[in-house]
Amino acid sequence: MIKLFTLSIIGILISSCGLTYKVLLGVDISPEWNTEKQIVKQAKKYSIPISYNLLLDTASYKRDVKYIYADALKVLEINKGDSSHLANLKKARNDDLQPAQFRLFDQTGVEVFKLVNCYIDPPIPLNWNVEGCFDTFPPKISFEALNIHMFSLEFLLSHATHIQQQKIAFTDLPEADFYGVIIWNDCFKRPSRRLIKTVREFTDKADKSIALIFLNNHNQFLWSVLDSESKEKLKKELQE
Repeated sequence: MIKLFTLSIIGILISSCGLTYKVLLGVDISPEWNTEKQIVKQAKKYSIPISYNLLLDTASYKRDVKYIYADALKVLEINKGDSSHLANLKKARNDDLQPAQFRLFDQTGVEVFKLVNCYIDPPIPLNWNVEGCFDTFPPKISFEALNIHMFSLEFLLSHATHIQQQKIAFTDLPEADFYGVIIWNDCFKRPSRRLIKTVREFTDKADKSIALIFLNNHNQFLWSVLDSESKEKLKKELQE
C-alpha cells in the first residue's frame, strides 16, 4: 500500500471547505494508492459483481475531457455565444471531473442524466436524491450544467479496463433498456457508499431494465491531484 499523505493532496481535498466538514462528508484526507487487489476487496464490501467492476484510466480520461470542452468553449467564444451558456459549459467541465458520479445512458449509449457529488446535500443526510430526481424515470434535474452531455458511454468505456485487465467495449455489455454507470472510489467513502445504495434502490423500482456498471476512479483521482515530484516518486515505488 503506497502512502500518499502529501500536502498537495491534503490541500486540494480540504480547500473548498473545512476539515471537519470533509470528515463529516466521509472524505479520506490521507488517501493511499490502491492496488487492484485492494479495489477488488473494497468492491466486495459493496457487493459489486466482478463482471462489471471497471477501473478508470489514470490519465487519459481527464486529458480527453479537457480536450472535448476546450474545443466546445473555443467554438462558443468564436461565435460570441451566450455568457450564461459559457459559464454553464465551464461548470459542466468541472462536474465531469468530480470523484463521485452517476450517469445514465440509453440503449444506444447516449447520456440522458448525470449527477455528481457537488450537488448532493452534505454532510448530513448526504442525500443523492437531489430535487427528488430519482423519484421519476428517467430521472430529471433542473441544474443547467448537469443537463450538458458531452460524451457517450462508449467514451467512458474507452478510458476504462476491467479489473482483470481486459478492455470492455459497448458491444460487450448485456442488452438493456438503459445503462447506469456509478463512478466511485475509496477517497469519497461515504458519498460513494450512499450513491451505490441510492442507485440500486432506483434501479430496483424502475420499470425498465438498467444494467449497472461500476467504474472505480480512485487512482485516477489521486493521480490528477499529485504534483510532478509526487508523481515521479510514485512511479519509482510502483516500479519497485
